[in-house]
Amino acid sequence: MRRITSWLSVSTLAIGGIVFIPQSHAADVGTTVTRSDSTTEVRTNANANATATNDNRGNNPAAAAPDADDIRKTLVKVTNDATDKGNFKALTKWLVDADYDRVKDFKPSDNFAQLDGRIEQFRKDFKAKYGEDFNFDGSRNDVLNNSFARITQGEIGEARTAGGKEIPSAEPQNVKGGSADDLKKSGVANPDANSDKTMGGRTNREPGRNIATVTIHGEARAAAKVETGSAPAMNAEMNKELAVPMIHQLPDSWKIDIPDQIDGQRLHDNLLKHLTMVDENRATWPADKNEAYREVTRHVMMALMESGS
Repeated sequence: MRRITSWLSVSTLAIGGIVFIPQSHAADVGTTVTRSDSTTEVRTNANANATATNDNRGNNPAAAAPDADDIRKTLVKVTNDATDKGNFKALTKWLVDADYDRVKDFKPSDNFAQLDGRIEQFRKDFKAKYGEDFNFDGSRNDVLNNSFARITQGEIGEARTAGGKEIPSAEPQNVKGGSADDLKKSGVANPDANSDKTMGGRTNREPGRNIATVTIHGEARAAAKVETGSAPAMNAEMNKELAVPMIHQLPDSWKIDIPDQIDGQRLHDNLLKHLTMVDENRATWPADKNEAYREVTRHVMMALMESGS
């Protein structure tokens, strides 16, 4: 298990006792000021006018999420598996242990024939429109960029009983790339009955566990178009932020924590519903293929989180 630590590295060149720093950053780089409220203001070289605030728990919302690329990898893997025939089982392996245990053995009565048929049609339509097979692993950082989603990373907080035992707290710590409220809103920081077990049991929620939330921004296009056959409630859901909770598991992977009420049947049905919605509205697919990848990813995440279902 990795721990997130706050750090700031500043490289300077010293010759004959003279330190050379570009004039535009001379007053900013590496400057640390302790304020009266016991928080620390750190000026970084990312923006001469920007400041990042470190509180005494190590939280720094202005810092980038350290594992952003690995988190995006998981989103890509899940989306690619959801849109590839025969990969329902592979998709479930990207879920937190407790969720995987609940859905891994599911097999529908038609042995996935309906879902795979929809996937096959979607992939044909996507290739006809964009001239390539659906797969954006190599361009994940362009597709799932900050305009698509905000990635917030931190650790499950810890508290102590009167006897000194370490127990989990719902207040996350060492937050990077967003606010503690992002993590709390997704529910990923909430302790559960397994939190005092070794390694947090199958839900992996012990103190110090690395957690993250991918907050997908509302889709601006949804307000400007009418989805054929879709209810107004779905269009409203597309315009809302969607918080996807994630947990880091050994040896080194980020897994999605889906709602506990979703079993294999509901996950299957949710995916079928959202992929049908995407493909049946192919006439409104954007010209930009990256925007199309974003739209499909949003629908897959909505299916996993049971948003708008």
